[in-house]
Amino acid sequence: MCKIFVRVIPNASRTEVVSFCNDILKVKVMAPADSGRANEALVNFLVKQLKIKTISIASGLRSRNKILDFGEKFSSEEIVNMLVEK
Repeated sequence: MCKIFVRVIPNASRTEVVSFCNDILKVKVMAPADSGRANEALVNFLVKQLKIKTISIASGLRSRNKILDFGEKFSSEEIVNMLVEK
């Protein structure tokens, strides 16, 4: 399984990938962190960017630090390269 550590920054002015440093992908989302809206915005953003339908939050539903599961088709290096290049 391809799992990536993600640090989510809610209430941002725009949704975007900020950086990949120390094996942590930082992503800003416009949605607030209440009622799971930031989680939903994060997954929807990554689905659109990567065109992968099997993204789930493996850990950290109520935390800014999350582990996302991208399934078995891709490696973590491929995912990060696709996101950072855009």
